[in-house]
Amino acid sequence: MHVLRYDRTMSRLLEFFTTTAVFILTGAVLFGTPSTVHVPNLDGEAVSPISEQHDFTVLVFVATDCPIANRYAPELRRLYERFGGDVVFWLVYPSDDQSVSVLREHRASYGFPFEAVRDPGNKLVALSGVTVTPEVAVYSGQRLVYRGRIDDRYVDFGVSRARARVHDLRDVLDQLVAGGDVPFAETRAVGCY
Repeated sequence: MHVLRYDRTMSRLLEFFTTTAVFILTGAVLFGTPSTVHVPNLDGEAVSPISEQHDFTVLVFVATDCPIANRYAPELRRLYERFGGDVVFWLVYPSDDQSVSVLREHRASYGFPFEAVRDPGNKLVALSGVTVTPEVAVYSGQRLVYRGRIDDRYVDFGVSRARARVHDLRDVLDQLVAGGDVPFAETRAVGCY
């Protein structure tokens, strides 16, 4: 009896590890490395937001109908003004069910000063591992160094502070621009799925 349990357990473990390996390899083939992921900008041109040419890149995942993402527009403009000379910012619209004119109008009405891309097939979502909007993914070259919230203003959906106490994205960018080594860090973002 013990041998049978051991065989079943080993069989299940082997099945789990095989499935996981296939998933990882399939993801690498489908999505490639950061520099090989191309998505359309709002003019329909294929671009690679995470380029080897850029030292630092911030992908800001937003949705037109997410109130939390929209409320972060002023903070994102401030961060762009502060770091835009050293860091490339991209606005990423994960949904491919909205027209380009709606996305352009959203970008303009909230005053986002950086370029925007659509993410049909969620290639950038899968590569970065984001789950909500707004959520950011920060790359140093092609290495993901931060994924998560912009700051801690939103404690939970519908629960917010008057002011943020921790400025996660700003702190990571300060370290990167100053030349510091930034190990991967992650925070839980609050927003729309």
